[in-house]
Amino acid sequence: MEPEPQRHTRAFRPQLPCETRPVISSIFGHQGGWDEALMVLVPIAIFVGLLLLANKRAKAIQAKRAQTDPVPEDPERPETSDS
Repeated sequence: MEPEPQRHTRAFRPQLPCETRPVISSIFGHQGGWDEALMVLVPIAIFVGLLLLANKRAKAIQAKRAQTDPVPEDPERPETSDS
């Protein structure tokens, strides 16, 4: 029985200079920090968006109430009865 010929998987990969291999592996291994930045920025962006939406809705409700409700009387002025 003959041994199987060894398959060379590196034959199809381009050979990089020795100096660039650690640099490339560290960039791909750490992702350059963009993934950590997203983990912080995405929740902040969600909260900012929700806050803007809530403020917009609150202002719309306040404007609607101002149009439909009568002007409240001055609390400093006592109520007078016409009796």
